[in-house]
Amino acid sequence: MSIVVRQLEGHSWSFWSCWRPRKGYEVGGDFCYLFAGKKSVIAAVVDVLGHGEEAYKSARELLKTLQNQEENELEVLFKSLEGEASRNRGCALFLASFSPFAIRYIMVGNMKGWLLKESCKVDLLFSQPGVVGGRKMTPTIRETGLAGVEGLIVCSDGIRRGFVPTSCSATLNQGEERLALYILEKYGIPEDDASVLIGRRRK
Repeated sequence: MSIVVRQLEGHSWSFWSCWRPRKGYEVGGDFCYLFAGKKSVIAAVVDVLGHGEEAYKSARELLKTLQNQEENELEVLFKSLEGEASRNRGCALFLASFSPFAIRYIMVGNMKGWLLKESCKVDLLFSQPGVVGGRKMTPTIRETGLAGVEGLIVCSDGIRRGFVPTSCSATLNQGEERLALYILEKYGIPEDDASVLIGRRRK
């Protein structure tokens, strides 16, 4: 069981992500994606249904779809991902654009996310029910300004419900890559694929 780690900076943001397959498997259906475009950073956390080689094949096709659509708006990206998922396996999804001024995001299915704010406040990101690639859906695109926002954490349902960030500054000051790996290793469910994305604003 191998852990993949990625990092990216752009548009006043820094990101760290890591993911791994289910225990006993070489590959799985979870992955994170980061791309610094001209206007924003595009980030995705994808959790394909199931485990193992078949889930990995579907995840690989979804990754190709993201790579081929990098400069498009969220609506276009979502539609492309939905089409690809409908031909393979469906997925839970966090898809977002990060600029110096705002976050726009779509979150579908069993994803969990939090905004980490000043004064040790934590706001929950909202998800809509469903499976991308299942019954056709109209995605809810949410936008949040960045006043008081220090960062965010998003994870798939391979991370136990017991994980809830409690303090923005204290949480991020552990070191973001170290924190992402800590969440994955301490709270990851061995019987499931798992993924974690951490973003931090650079003021």
